[in-house]
Amino acid sequence: MNTKILLSIVVIGAVAAMAIGGTVAYFSDTETSTGNTFTAGTIDIAVEGQNPWTQTATLSVRDMKPSQHEYTEYVIHNVGTNPANIWKKIHVTEETEGVLTEPECEAYRGDWVNNQCIEGTSINNNISSIVRYDMAVWVYNVDPGEYPSAQPIWWQVIYTDEMAKMLGTLDNTDVLLGMIPANWYMKVQQSYHMDADAGNEYQGDGMTFDITLTAEQLKNTVVLENKIFPDGEEPTIVYDPTNATVEYTVKDATFDYTLTVNSMPAGNYTLIAWPENGAAFAWGDRVNAIALANISGSGVVSGSLDLNRDLINAKLWLISGTIIPGNTAGAFVWNPGGLFETALMDYYDSLTP
Repeated sequence: MNTKILLSIVVIGAVAAMAIGGTVAYFSDTETSTGNTFTAGTIDIAVEGQNPWTQTATLSVRDMKPSQHEYTEYVIHNVGTNPANIWKKIHVTEETEGVLTEPECEAYRGDWVNNQCIEGTSINNNISSIVRYDMAVWVYNVDPGEYPSAQPIWWQVIYTDEMAKMLGTLDNTDVLLGMIPANWYMKVQQSYHMDADAGNEYQGDGMTFDITLTAEQLKNTVVLENKIFPDGEEPTIVYDPTNATVEYTVKDATFDYTLTVNSMPAGNYTLIAWPENGAAFAWGDRVNAIALANISGSGVVSGSLDLNRDLINAKLWLISGTIIPGNTAGAFVWNPGGLFETALMDYYDSLTP
């Protein structure tokens, strides 16, 4: 057969095959999901019912003297759609000598002549260095101003008078107050107290400072601290080397974590999460707590758990003993020697409807 004829037959056959292939039908089904959306959440707070917080001079202390306390408090309302960690910062904007008195002049080893201080040592006006600062917070699911008998869901003492935290040492320092769930409230109480050892050199001095509150979306870290519970009173943070951090992804298909524990005594410990159950954390409801991780003494462990559940407004505790991760914690005993969260946490299981 002629080569050109043979090539033509091959080409015709290929084209015919393509034509046949193009007309062959197969069983099929197509489904379309419509209207998929992404909506960004909001982080927003109101303070004392104001948003933005425009109130100035929330605290005006006059005639302050050593060993006298001045208290102030305000309520923060999380008006956003997401839980938020709340940070507070004090910034000392001015310190003044104010009124210079004869006792103050003598404290500087000067001579009081014609209502003036002559010579002596250098006069300072760093009153912030001798003003103690105490602070405690309480978190409520209702407005404590409207419902004064409401019980807090979570609370902690951040600074006590005995800690001798001076305003000057905390200047421009961000302090974590805790987490406020969406539409919940936090009451912040503070006291300011001129140290009992303040001498006459501080007579008449003055100070002005700003208070800044910052609401921040939940990030991937929760800090656990050693706390004391004096006579069943408010849990008070102990600032010592004993602490832990839990790093995790706030929303994911699995609970992936890294637990770092510092300066805990030798022994076996279990990290548990104790979600809030619509009311105050009743001790009888602790069976709702779930074990997340095990660790022996201090160190670092990482892991991944398929929880198949969310953890909402959860406490995180590091308690003695070994409970298999993923299991409910059961009726564990009270363990005041453990470590406790400094803010509630949320975890959202991406695969939970």
